Amino acid sequence: MISRYTCVLLAGTAGLFSATAFAQVETASEAPSVWAGEEIIVTAQKRSESLQDVPLAISALSGDSLSDRAITDVASLAMAVPSLTFGSYGGQARIAIRGIGFDTINPGGEGRVAYHLNGVYLSRPAATTGTFFDVNRVEVLRGPQGTLYGRNATGGSINVIPRGPTDTFEGYLNLGYGNYNAITTEGAIGGPITDGVGFRVAFSTEDHDGYGRNITTGNEIDNAKRRAVRGMLSFALGETAKLDLSADYSTEDDRNYGNHYLGRASTVISPVGLLVGGVVPNDPRDIANDFDPQNDRTFWGLSARLEVGLGDLTLTSITGYRNNEYSLLTDLDATSAAISRFTFAEKGDHFSQELQLAGEIGRFEFLVGGFYFEESLSGNVAIPFDRMAIGMPALMVQGYEVNGDVKTKALAGFGQGSYALTDTLKATLGLRYSWERHDISDQFQLDLFRPYVPGAELIPAATRDARRSENSVTPKFGLEFSPRKDLLFYASMSKGFKSGGYNLGDIIDPNTGLANDGFKPETLWSYDAGFRGSFADGRVELNANAFYYDYKNLQVSKVVNTTVIIENAAASTIYGIEAQAIVRPLRGLQLEVTPTWLHGRYKDFQSANPADPFNPTPVVLDGNPIIQAPEVALNLAAQYTANVGAGSLRLRGEMGFQDRVYFTPFKERNVSREPNTLLNVFASYTLDNWEISVFGRNLTDKTVIANALVNSGLIGLPITGTLYPPRTYGVRIGYKFGS
Repeated sequence: MISRYTCVLLAGTAGLFSATAFAQVETASEAPSVWAGEEIIVTAQKRSESLQDVPLAISALSGDSLSDRAITDVASLAMAVPSLTFGSYGGQARIAIRGIGFDTINPGGEGRVAYHLNGVYLSRPAATTGTFFDVNRVEVLRGPQGTLYGRNATGGSINVIPRGPTDTFEGYLNLGYGNYNAITTEGAIGGPITDGVGFRVAFSTEDHDGYGRNITTGNEIDNAKRRAVRGMLSFALGETAKLDLSADYSTEDDRNYGNHYLGRASTVISPVGLLVGGVVPNDPRDIANDFDPQNDRTFWGLSARLEVGLGDLTLTSITGYRNNEYSLLTDLDATSAAISRFTFAEKGDHFSQELQLAGEIGRFEFLVGGFYFEESLSGNVAIPFDRMAIGMPALMVQGYEVNGDVKTKALAGFGQGSYALTDTLKATLGLRYSWERHDISDQFQLDLFRPYVPGAELIPAATRDARRSENSVTPKFGLEFSPRKDLLFYASMSKGFKSGGYNLGDIIDPNTGLANDGFKPETLWSYDAGFRGSFADGRVELNANAFYYDYKNLQVSKVVNTTVIIENAAASTIYGIEAQAIVRPLRGLQLEVTPTWLHGRYKDFQSANPADPFNPTPVVLDGNPIIQAPEVALNLAAQYTANVGAGSLRLRGEMGFQDRVYFTPFKERNVSREPNTLLNVFASYTLDNWEISVFGRNLTDKTVIANALVNSGLIGLPITGTLYPPRTYGVRIGYKFGS
């Protein structure tokens, strides 16, 4: 019998084979081809160059392409980018590239995929919402970007570049309506104010009814009420300098991100809520809690980008400030019994400054720079619970609570240079020195006697004031060979680094009962090789790469009793192959095939499983799959564009398959996402300045787990998590004016 894995790989191989067949029809013409797709200029290497000339595993989508596919966030971007997976727990984005991402749930946690908005690093995983509108392009760099991007770019980097002021007056307005009474708006207006001064103002709103409801209160949950706005000014300072200023603001206030009950982690322990008569809904999209989830978040930021031409050199300064305030109230045990509640809050700000000096001298092009980052963060986690869960007389008590302040400072100096050894062969050498310091002042309580009163003062059972610092050198070595225009082979070796630190509240290590001095840094060596090419007069584009990771001191998160701890016991080996083929067999028709194979396994790793509290002995996890890493993935798409009447019609269909994804290192199938296939369709008609479009996502209405977690043993180890949206569909009308 042919396995489903074989079918997936055969489908991908067939697509690549057909692309290769077309590629045999080679042309030597240097003239622009009418068959070629749009050229995308990217700044992945912190200089402007064509996407097809970048010697990296990179995907980039233009703003128009994002709009055609109704991609409005990172979650929907995952279907368009190889090896990118997305999940969410507690409203925090869990972005992973090649299985390397974000897996903790405590305030102050940092991801392994760096997220940049207009060149400014956003440190908070929850702060990525509210940034994905009026986008010029999105760049996704796969693999460690330790040299040019530095901190927390072990898995890669996502760069969101919004549209800026233009030389002529222009703008647009999009209005959308869909099922669940979804109402969306997006628009922008901009142009010159006077000679050398331009502006742009953009906004986005999203409202929709809940995808489920709380069967206890009768209210809808997983609804949305989001608002975002961005303003930009651009100043030409003489003939050789330019200053861009930007300010953005986003807010959410809804009943989103509540915990859904997904089952029990243990076969011998039942969730306490069920034991005392609580119920869970039959439909996993519903919840049964004695109160509704409450999501409240506000993010805003300022940035300034100054570019000054100094003859053959360019000096660039990027200054950023971000302010974040976020809180979530949800039910911890996810049953109708009033056993527990969970409050997560994070408030802070961070400042960053980067300086770059770039130039080109003959065959040598280079960039050197420095980076400074400073963040202050206050966090709070409160879990009041009914003490009957631990065999005491029934009473809702203050329970577990943690609060504290975390401060981070980081300094880095970096440089990268490329030298053209011949007209077709280029060598690259890069180096970054990074220093980071983390300070923490936190306290926790486990109060089993005071009756629960919201906002009551914490009485600490333990406190901590500590500091740790680390430094790292992350080099890069690369070769690229371009035998002709639009054909590039590349190979590189590079290092990624994520600093150690502290996890808010883990003052006492629950595994040892001793004081916890934080977790250590992790490092990754990456070996990557691939090619990018255009063939058959632009009818075929082929991109493929293979990679191997040697990952040390991997930081692994788990819940032990009431505490989230991070262990350094893990190492892993990750390797895989990614490919993308775009074929244009007929004028107007485009076929896309993106197969991915990823093999990620832990090694030299032993850890006790919190879901098996009767067996505190660490178990050997060597050979278990790493989390957030589907072994096989396949994206297929077909798009057709034709002139119809006086306008243009575009039709597009997509299929995305992902293999099973585990959410813990213990290879627990009940804490995983089953293999799933999602189908999307899009259609649009453009006439003059008007466009009407329709879309359908998740057409088969699959219930897909976005993320899952084994909760505290104090409440019986329930599995809770969040879900991807159900089937959604709608219509959008857009109007553009100006150029």
